[in-house]
Amino acid sequence: MHQRRAELLKDRGGTVPLKVVLMRSIVINGRRVKMADARALAERVGGTEVQSVIATGNLLFRSDKAPRVLEQELEAECEAFYGRTTEMVVKTAEQWRSLLAANPFPEEAARVPSRLLVWAMRDPIPASGIEQLRRRAVGDERVERTSEGDFYVWFGEAPIPDSRMTSGFGLKAIGAVGTNRNWNTVVKIARALDTMGE
Repeated sequence: MHQRRAELLKDRGGTVPLKVVLMRSIVINGRRVKMADARALAERVGGTEVQSVIATGNLLFRSDKAPRVLEQELEAECEAFYGRTTEMVVKTAEQWRSLLAANPFPEEAARVPSRLLVWAMRDPIPASGIEQLRRRAVGDERVERTSEGDFYVWFGEAPIPDSRMTSGFGLKAIGAVGTNRNWNTVVKIARALDTMGE
């Protein structure tokens, strides 16, 4: 049915929108997620032209469903397959490109992209969460919230595992859902979107 709907849209001169899915974890119920299985989850919720980008739980596919609907359906399929679920964050292609363009640390990203992490949020992170992170920052660590409620963290020159800024900081404690990717991955996803076209 989903494939037929996509064909009808194309016949009418329309294009089924692209979606970006980020899995919060790729180890679920003690099992490491294979990207072939992750792509199958997307197909089971009606996604077409499903692709994975790097083996860290990043999926691209076409669907005319709303992001929140896809999040719920993907998490349900994940639980059915693995016995447990992991949180999914779904963005439209437009939202992903806006997130990329909103980078407040372009010079740092060009210099050491692996030290810049981007949190893609299901709902905007509360201001209280950003303030918590800023209080934990030391040295040249910085955090900035985008106008859409996602946020960027620049970890400076210290190794990320040694940082106290995000250590012990939990989004769930402030009622938020999100997951992070480093700048290199964010850019690779954007390039894959451009290749798929819209």
